[in-house]
Amino acid sequence: MVEAFMRPYRAGDEGPINDGFNEVFGLQRTVEEWRWKFREVGTSSAIMLALEPSSDILAHYAAIVVPLRVGERTVKAGQIVDIYSRRRAREGLAAARVFRDTVRRFVAELCSAEGLAVTYGFPGPRHLSLVRLGVASHGNAEMTPQPLQLWTRSGALRGSVWPRHDVGEGFEASALDALWSRAGARYAIGVVRDAAWLSRRFVGRPGVEYVHLSARRRGIAHAWAVVRKGAPVTSLAELVWDGEAPGALLALDREVGRLAREAGAERVEMWLAGDARAAEVFARSGWAAAPHPVGLHMTAYTFDPRLDPGSFPGNFYLTMGDADLV
Repeated sequence: MVEAFMRPYRAGDEGPINDGFNEVFGLQRTVEEWRWKFREVGTSSAIMLALEPSSDILAHYAAIVVPLRVGERTVKAGQIVDIYSRRRAREGLAAARVFRDTVRRFVAELCSAEGLAVTYGFPGPRHLSLVRLGVASHGNAEMTPQPLQLWTRSGALRGSVWPRHDVGEGFEASALDALWSRAGARYAIGVVRDAAWLSRRFVGRPGVEYVHLSARRRGIAHAWAVVRKGAPVTSLAELVWDGEAPGALLALDREVGRLAREAGAERVEMWLAGDARAAEVFARSGWAAAPHPVGLHMTAYTFDPRLDPGSFPGNFYLTMGDADLV
């Protein structure tokens, strides 16, 4: 049985952490991208490690810290990311033990009403049971895992012309904050999508360019989208809408389609949950929702007795920006 001890991240761990990530997932992520993602560990991100006595990393469990609005409250939440265990930690009869114990230590040290009051993530079928094994052992409240829906439409679809809204490109913090001040109340539960969060999530990522789009009328932004161009898939990664006029969404959708065609994309994809009105607009415009093809689920746990995870399904506003897959 492999021996392991647990501790939080320390300066200098980034190289070995990233090497383990690349080994497990078969990727070639750079340390520079790791630093972009996990800036200010301890403040805007949190990491727990399982290590061998030699200090080689066996398992990794981490979260990006985000402000989460739950009704009238805003709490600290952890978006769970980059969870892995190396092959030698998955051998023998106690194959899940190291990973489970890493999750347990993360919860014990970092999750509470004053710390991370909520954690959420998007595991596939294999990791779903392992995470539940680690977190649920503390007796914390759990949202029933929700299967994700993937929204798609043809990349060739041009959409309708909506001359009442002008669509422009570029990140503009003041316009985003003004939009969020009007739109935030529409979302019962969800990440605070102000300029600070959108900048952290979609600005400055090494090797990746996101296109920020705003639909404006008389100079006021009524909807905002973030697009990652690509082929065969272009992703509508983020969306904020004040709910005033469906035309703002349709104007954005038309521009998203233009970007998709420019990239040579066969289709456009997005996640959209917790905004029934926006879903209706997109459904009428040629989008269709279906179960996620690889079986991703959303999981959520609360560590504050004042928060009821049973209220999350159907009310938690969700886009691709809530995950780290685009």
